[in-house]
Amino acid sequence: MNHKRSTARVLTPESGGTIRRPSQLVLARLSKLTRTQKGQIAAIEMGSQEIFIGKEVVEATLKGWKKYPGQSFYFVRIGYPVVHRRRGGLRKR
Repeated sequence: MNHKRSTARVLTPESGGTIRRPSQLVLARLSKLTRTQKGQIAAIEMGSQEIFIGKEVVEATLKGWKKYPGQSFYFVRIGYPVVHRRRGGLRKR
């Protein structure tokens, strides 16, 4: 049998298992972008607090990885409280 190896990377949380959130200064910079970039995805590199913007999570991540290869990012949808929303519900059978 010919098995293909997975090239997916597993990213683990920082020590302690906590998720770091962006500073108030970064969030203030993002709020200024609401008028021109509303709905875009911002990938924030937490060490440098640098912001990379794309139309979707993958695009923003790839832009960030050009400067910070393999790093994890914190994602924000500019102008919205969540990055992804699940719409729909359960059907009763």
